[in-house]
Amino acid sequence: MPAQPARLRARTPLTAEITSFRFEMLAQPLSGLAAGAHIDLALPEGLVRQYSVWDWDPAGRWFNIAVKREAEGRGGSRAVHALAPGALVEIGEPRNHFSLGEIDRHITLLAAGIGATPILPMARSLLMARAEFQVHYLARRQEEAAFDPAFCGLGLDERYHLHCSAEQGRIDIAALLQRLPAGSDVYVCGPEGLLQAVFEAGRVLRGGAIHFERFAAAADFAADDTLTFEVELARSGGVLQVGRDESLLDALRRSGLDVESACCEGLCGACIVDVLEGEVEHRDGVLSPDDQAANAFMCSCVSRARSPRLVLDL
Repeated sequence: MPAQPARLRARTPLTAEITSFRFEMLAQPLSGLAAGAHIDLALPEGLVRQYSVWDWDPAGRWFNIAVKREAEGRGGSRAVHALAPGALVEIGEPRNHFSLGEIDRHITLLAAGIGATPILPMARSLLMARAEFQVHYLARRQEEAAFDPAFCGLGLDERYHLHCSAEQGRIDIAALLQRLPAGSDVYVCGPEGLLQAVFEAGRVLRGGAIHFERFAAAADFAADDTLTFEVELARSGGVLQVGRDESLLDALRRSGLDVESACCEGLCGACIVDVLEGEVEHRDGVLSPDDQAANAFMCSCVSRARSPRLVLDL
């Protein structure tokens, strides 16, 4: 679906730093919205950023995102917070790399801060499906828990737990996961420290899987770490040289291949390509540690090769 025009209809402060924005679609309804989905939001000065949709009209006529103002961020949050009601923007097609899988098992939803944006609609969906689940929402203080009223409004009762570290201390992630029934799945979204704590504690899970979404790439790499490498295109038969100063995505497009992309920062997963041979240096924030270790695919916008050559299924 090509980009569609939308108008900002309302801004609602949730905390001192987090504001909810409601957009109304102008040309046609937005389709494909589901728990965990995010949209591309085209902002002034050529910025394109991805935001999870936390509430929406089932007919696709409006949707809500929430954005934390980050003074030292990449510019997207400042641009969104500068929008006034009535402002026009372009909205891209919803994508979902954090969708709910099988729900016939116990599910634990774990969110911190702005990471509640995809977790809240998951809780809503699981409640409607009468699934077995629990929600843990982490914040420093209750006044900083932007989505606590929304979680409480779902009527989750004993399934919902707000943990405020200023009063209760840091939550013991390993103990939480150890108490889960066998075969439980965990869905987590929040800052990198939370994700790493869940990954490290995941060894105590008795079956089940960890599903995650992050809002920043997992690691930074110095320019000195960036090397040239060669790419063989298995299906088209070409061989490309990827220079130090260009991404694999740029090199593929230079060769005439139309590879989809959106964020170009390794966060949305739109540009993932299949890897047949070679060792990848993963620089994305989308793939799990197990996925990265498998070297079966890579985000072409940021990830590169550790080996002299990669063979791609292109």
